Amino acid sequence: MNKLRRLFRSSCLWILLAPYAIFGLGVASNQAVLIANGDKFPVMLNARKLDKILNPTIDADLEKILGIKIVEKPAPKPDPDGMIDDTHCQMTSKTHLNALADVFDLGSIYSIGDFTLYLGEWLMGWTPFVWGYAVIKKAYDKEL
Repeated sequence: MNKLRRLFRSSCLWILLAPYAIFGLGVASNQAVLIANGDKFPVMLNARKLDKILNPTIDADLEKILGIKIVEKPAPKPDPDGMIDDTHCQMTSKTHLNALADVFDLGSIYSIGDFTLYLGEWLMGWTPFVWGYAVIKKAYDKEL
């Protein structure tokens, strides 16, 4: 164990492995929500967002251009199980791990796991350069 720790410190491999650990944490977070809810991923939706997802309509500008009057229909409801699509369901008090589910509405709806996935993927792009710099610096410092 001590030799392994020394290897990670001397070769700076932890720099290369950190993005994969962060990415794996995001995957584990999303999988935990799916497993806890029986292959359903809860989504926090208000009535307006749910209506927009279930009943996409023509934009008001397009309505004016075409000169069509769109008849407003009553807002559709998700199926009795609360399913919105094949994977996502509406968040209720009966769904589990709601804090890790899709709760951040930034145009699309994201979860904490999604953010860690994106962070890990972003870090994977430039950590090889940081690792290369750290290894070269260690080698240079030992030479002096």
